[in-house]
This record gives sequence, C-alpha cells and structure tokens, in this order.
Amino acid sequence: MNILKLQIVVLIEKYKKVTDVASELGLKQPTVSFHMKSLESELGTPLFQSRSGRVLLTEAGLALHPYAVRIVALASEAERSVKQTVSRSKVKLDIGASQVPAAYLLPAVLAGLVRQYPEIEISVSEAGEPGLRERLRTRELGLGVLHSGGQADESLHLKKIADDEAVLIFPSDHPFIYKDDLAPDEIAREPWIQHAQGSRLREFADSWAELNGLHLWNKMELQSSEAVKRSVVQGHAVAVFSKIGVAAELESGSLGYRQLPGIMPERGGFYLAWRKGHALTEIQQAFADSLESEFHSIN
Repeated sequence: MNILKLQIVVLIEKYKKVTDVASELGLKQPTVSFHMKSLESELGTPLFQSRSGRVLLTEAGLALHPYAVRIVALASEAERSVKQTVSRSKVKLDIGASQVPAAYLLPAVLAGLVRQYPEIEISVSEAGEPGLRERLRTRELGLGVLHSGGQADESLHLKKIADDEAVLIFPSDHPFIYKDDLAPDEIAREPWIQHAQGSRLREFADSWAELNGLHLWNKMELQSSEAVKRSVVQGHAVAVFSKIGVAAELESGSLGYRQLPGIMPERGGFYLAWRKGHALTEIQQAFADSLESEFHSIN
C-alpha cells in the first residue's frame, strides 16, 4: 500500500469519477484503474463499485477512507517540512554594520530571525562607515547598517531607520548627575574618553567642540565602544555615546547622562544601506522589517 493508492481512494470519494482522479494526479485513466485493482488485490476485498456512471467506495473502501485522508495529509506535511528545511538551509544573510548598531541593536534582531528561520546562516562584519560603503558598492555585502550623518551616495540606497540620540555620559557618582544646566566649557574641562577616529560618535564630539569654540581634554582614545563605557566609569571621565547603547547602564544606575548644551551638530542616524539596482531578497527584506520594528520598540 503506497501513498499514490491512498491518494486515489481519497480522490475517488471526492470526484466519483476515474477521469477526474486521473486529471488531478496527472496520470492516464488506465494507470489509475490499474492502481485501484492493485490495492483491492493487496487488501483482498473490493474497495470500489460502479453505479450509474459513478465510482463509489464500498463499505470496505469507506472504512479505509478516513485513514487514507490522514496518511495522505501527513505525507504532504512531511514533504513540505523537508522542503522548507532544505530551502532554509540554503538561506544566507551577510550584513555589514557600524560598531554601535552591531553591538547594541543587531543581536536582538538577528535572534528573532534565527527563531523564524532556524537553518539560516548569518555573517556580520563590523567596520567603519567608509569601508562598509565601499564593500556595498563592490557587491561584497548585500546590506549594511550605518551609523552616520546620512551622506548621500549615488550608488547606494540609504533608508533612515531612526535618528541618533547622542548624549553625554558620565559615572553615576559624577557631580554632573546633580546638574541639569551644564555649560559647554565646564564639560570641555572634564577628562574625555574619545571614540576612535572615523566613528560617527567621534565625528559628533569633534563637531560639537568646534561649533562651540572648545578644546576637549582628550584623555584616551579607544576602538571599542564597550571599552569607552568602562573607561568612563573607571576613569571618572565623560564621553559622547548613543543613548541606545547605554540603556542597560542607565537602567542599572552605573552611568548617568545629560543632553549636550550649546550649538549642536546636524543630527545623524541609523541607516539601512544597499546597492542601487539590487532587489532585496526575501531574507534581506525580513531583516530590514525586523530592524525597523526593533528601533520602534526601543523608541
């Protein structure tokens, strides 16, 4: 007893005609009739009967029918499951990201994608914005998440996902925690922990200082955003940081923050970037939708 024979039982009950069953299965009528007889021989009892130009199930056929329905349905479900697994096993997602989104935004988004596509293979490469833009142009990457000022690019689509809220951070026991009216010059006199050259936050801090005629006391320059936060706490210093990246520290009370006073640089943001002329794949679009949803849930 094979699946095809059971499919015939199900379809005979549905259509009552061998020609319709043959059409549904893409077989010739004699082939269907052969399998019907073969199944009756296998089970040792008549399963089909002709009456008034229709083919009906006998009592034995009616007893078999509900089991045939369940077995055929299970076989179809099993086939779909295997095909989905094979399809998913081939799904790959390569993403480039600037340091802040790579560290503080992508983990939650990618965890959600893995739950949705269990067999997905994800590769995330972290780099500065100039390097990411170049890799997108040369097709090394399909998607990038940029932390930037949103500079126009003739070769790339840039979709703004959210504004960047850059704030001044300091230890929770710093005197600034008790002041709401900070002046630019008193902030400049504090020891600063700076992000590395080329990062959006370093660009923002330098622009703020220039716009307000200040010279910052740069005590340390670090590549790692996590190292910047730790050094602020341990060195009793200050730094500029994206508020999204200090949410955990603000909640735990290990850091405090204030809005920067004075003349502010143009506000940057987080952008999804991809090459012009490139249509997003299904998995890339799923990532883009998840990324946007994550930002909305945070803000």
